[in-house]
Amino acid sequence: MKKGKGFDLEDFRDQLQEVEKMGGFGGLMEKIPGMSSLPQAARAQMGGGETARLIAMINAMTPGERAFPAVIKGSRKRRIAAGSGTQVQEVNRLLKQFTQMQKMMKKMKGKGGMSKLMAQMKGGGFPGGGPPILQ
Repeated sequence: MKKGKGFDLEDFRDQLQEVEKMGGFGGLMEKIPGMSSLPQAARAQMGGGETARLIAMINAMTPGERAFPAVIKGSRKRRIAAGSGTQVQEVNRLLKQFTQMQKMMKKMKGKGGMSKLMAQMKGGGFPGGGPPILQ
């Protein structure tokens, strides 16, 4: 994004790698006040190397696919899933999460973007009432 281009899968992978450095989603959630009171089952669901799987799927893509995810259709999804040791459904979920993150980044890019984004999050403007959460 800093290079003047839009948010692409390379940027998304960089963000995931930063989350991984902080201990993954489970480690990140532990740092948020009140999250330790979540049931053990919910906390266990957040761990499990999910970021590593997402990064593996992105790494299984060609540079062109990372730059232009719209070209990723059926046969490419099967190749990416096979190359990353995942299922096609997981590739679909990654692409959906990326699209949500891309929309959020576009909103942040404009004038007063971050404050608008925070107001929208408080108001539950995202589908499901909150920000996109990786599953």
